[in-house]
Amino acid sequence: MKKQKEDQGIFTEYFKAFYLQYAGDLVFFARQFVDAHAAEDIVHDIFLKIWDKRSTIIVEENIRNYLLSMVQHACYDYLKHQQVEDTFMNKAVQQIKLDELKYYESPKDYLWDKDKIEAVYASIEKLPSKRREIFKKAYLEEKKHTDIAEELDISVRTVETHVYKALKFLRDSLITFLFLSFF
Repeated sequence: MKKQKEDQGIFTEYFKAFYLQYAGDLVFFARQFVDAHAAEDIVHDIFLKIWDKRSTIIVEENIRNYLLSMVQHACYDYLKHQQVEDTFMNKAVQQIKLDELKYYESPKDYLWDKDKIEAVYASIEKLPSKRREIFKKAYLEEKKHTDIAEELDISVRTVETHVYKALKFLRDSLITFLFLSFF
C-alpha cells in the first residue's frame, strides 16, 4: 500500500513537470485553429485524458508529436462540432423568419395590421383631453388606477369611470373601422 502511494506521488510530480513542459506549446499550437479559450480547454481535456489513463500510459520518445496529433484531432472535432451548431442556429433563424413570413400571408396583411394600429391611436386622440390622459396612463404606460388617481389628485372611481368611457368610445369607433375595412 505504501509503495502504491509512493508510485502515485512520483507519477503526480512527473505529470506536473510533463504538463508544464508541454501545455504552453500545445495551447499555442491549438490557437492556430481555434480561439484562446477553446485552445486552453482542448489542451486541458487532453491532459485530463492522460491523467485518467495513467495506469496504462507508456512514455514514448515521440511524445511531443503524439500530443500535437491529439491537439490537432481535438481541434478538428471542436470545429466540426461548431459547424454543426452554427448550421443548427442558422436553420433555426431561417425557420423563425419563414414562420414570420407565413404569419403574414401577404404584405397586405402586414399593412392591414399597421392600419388597425394607426386607427386605434387615431381613436385615442379623439378622446376628450382628461379621458385621453387617464387612458394613456392606464393602458400605454400601464399604471395602476390608484397611482393615476394619486398623481392627478382625483378619486380612483373617477379614474375607473374615465377608463370605462374611453374603452366604450374606442370599441364603438373601431367597430366601424373594422366593418369598413372588410369591404
